[in-house]
Amino acid sequence: MEKDSAPIVLAAAHLEHCPEAVPLGAASVAACLKARGFSVVLVEGFVADGSVPLVEKILSLNPRAVGFSLYSWNRSIMLEAARAISAKNPDMFLFCGGPEATALSDGLNLKQGGPFDSVIKGEGEEEAVRILGEKFHVEQIPQSVSYVPFGEDLSLLPSPYLEGILEPGEGVLWELTRGCPYACAYCFESKGDRRVRRFSEDRVRKELSFFILKKVSYVNVLDPTFNSDNDRAIHLLDMIIEECRSSSHAVGIHWHFEARAELITRAQARRFASLGASLQIGLQTSDPEVSAKIGRVLDARRFCSRIDILNEEGVTFGLDLIYGLPGDTPEGYRKSLDFAVSLSPNNLDIFRLSVLPGTRLWDWGEQLGLKWNSNAPYGVIETSTFTAAALEMAEKLSMAADVFYNRGRAVAWFNQVLKPLRMKASDFFAKFAARTEGLNIKDSLEIEKSQLDFLENQYRNKKKAELLPAVKDLVQYHGAWGRALAEGKTTQLSFNYDPDLILGEAALDLEAFVSSAKKHPQRIEVDPRNL
Repeated sequence: MEKDSAPIVLAAAHLEHCPEAVPLGAASVAACLKARGFSVVLVEGFVADGSVPLVEKILSLNPRAVGFSLYSWNRSIMLEAARAISAKNPDMFLFCGGPEATALSDGLNLKQGGPFDSVIKGEGEEEAVRILGEKFHVEQIPQSVSYVPFGEDLSLLPSPYLEGILEPGEGVLWELTRGCPYACAYCFESKGDRRVRRFSEDRVRKELSFFILKKVSYVNVLDPTFNSDNDRAIHLLDMIIEECRSSSHAVGIHWHFEARAELITRAQARRFASLGASLQIGLQTSDPEVSAKIGRVLDARRFCSRIDILNEEGVTFGLDLIYGLPGDTPEGYRKSLDFAVSLSPNNLDIFRLSVLPGTRLWDWGEQLGLKWNSNAPYGVIETSTFTAAALEMAEKLSMAADVFYNRGRAVAWFNQVLKPLRMKASDFFAKFAARTEGLNIKDSLEIEKSQLDFLENQYRNKKKAELLPAVKDLVQYHGAWGRALAEGKTTQLSFNYDPDLILGEAALDLEAFVSSAKKHPQRIEVDPRNL
């Protein structure tokens, strides 16, 4: 029996519409409140929509208390929403939690001019139960629930999926552990206790079966470093593979993991490949000295050797880069970009450094020469080695790399096409940025056209126009293949060379290929139904 018909509303605001827009933090708190007998409702919004729609949704439910999940990207609109609710309902009990409430609580509670009666720091499940129990004088616990403080024993936490709080949609976020054994200075996980706590295997198995039964299409495993414990990583991967093979519902699920490159093993890679999983790997910088300043040890040779294993086993992976790190320079960032591209990642996630509250950089970044915006997302403005103007240029360079390499789906051919130009990737992207500045390049066909126009310009400048028919074949085929997979589009193509040759190993050296191969014009169709 629920304690009161008026619900506790927990509000979340996402940055954008995507499979990762899942309010897992708020839902985890909601599951614990539900287990204690409270009526709980989740309300979601998006930052781009502003606070008004969120406020309207919340007030329509006539709640007796509202909790807000605060992150760097939604802090401002959540404060707006809370103030709006307080203005209309002065007696409404408002509370907040999340990374922002934990790391930067100043100005949030009523005594400091904020809108919240209570600010929860750290993991919020047990504390939310406590403060709401005290607020509403709840003393009785349903007989079906044994009141044990949740504390640090993750096995006691109810699953928001299994409790019906979260209904899997296009994608799910899956939490297997909490904590990270590493101490990266820019990361919120880096301070305090470095223990890695695990959810019980029973819960993990039940959630896995639930995801498969619900035919989810995407599972993002949230562990900051999934492979920090090799034995456990292998065990979990074997569990997932076994469950997927035993169920017809598992067809088409995409699994995504965060991994540390230096810890990759052949056994891990083969299991990732078996799942068709993708990995996101933090490189951040290729400069060992800069890496050391942020609490990371970089052995470039070992890093490359482990990435080689992923490429050999056919594992899809992306690399993260951050520019504006302590000690980083514009030249150093360009070297990091060149290093990353040389490893042929499927995507590059490139960010300006954010000096996040609750991180070690927030505490001693000024001593390292960092200046950053005091408002979210706390982007670095300048450093002692990276001027504000240079950071703006790095941002343009990063955006060009995103358009050409990521959105242009160039991974399959980029290094192959770059080689004859005798250019570094960073120089190539810088020229592309200058040539396309001010253009509003949107869909994949527009990007492909801009790629081909730019490549023609560069090849003609280098007096290598004879290679352009082969370049065109590669770019257009992979563009059509990407649209077939991602958008379900069919494309008719005119090839200059025999597709089996131009798409094979013989063409990896384009100059040697063109000097010996004969043209064989023909038309082909790239149809998603045949992939």
